[in-house]
Amino acid sequence: MLVVTSFALDLMPSFVERVNGPEDFDKFKKKANKFGLPMILLFFSEDRRQMNEMKYLSTEFRKKVLIAQIPFTKKENKPIFFEYGVRGQALLAVPPSSGDEGEDQQRSNEIVFDGKWSLHRLKTFFKEHALEKEVQPPKPTEEKEKPVEEKTERKKEKVKTEL
Repeated sequence: MLVVTSFALDLMPSFVERVNGPEDFDKFKKKANKFGLPMILLFFSEDRRQMNEMKYLSTEFRKKVLIAQIPFTKKENKPIFFEYGVRGQALLAVPPSSGDEGEDQQRSNEIVFDGKWSLHRLKTFFKEHALEKEVQPPKPTEEKEKPVEEKTERKKEKVKTEL
């Protein structure tokens, strides 16, 4: 029974993005700004696989919040840990959305989950900080679609066979 359970849990979809260095973290922040999504940062001081709760929450709040897992075992991530003042155990933080404030002001506006790590409490924390409605990708305009249609029609006209 244990093997089947762990197999099923390993196959759960996960939309948690793993950050490996400052470049990945910058890409993650740009993606959050592009779509206007709040960020939730999951700092692990030890190398652990993604918790099943995070896998569930990442699918439950998909397109409402972006979740990043930042492991301390990667030496490239140490500056990110020091930037957010993370020491010791796992930490879940919600940085403020980027604005005109200075870095010190943003650090004081940071929200940290300090409760017991249970699914119910984590879900409540996510509900408080996630968007109410899912972010929808931008729809293509008709102008972009017309050139594609014209190209396919031209190709169809050129391909004529004579008998």
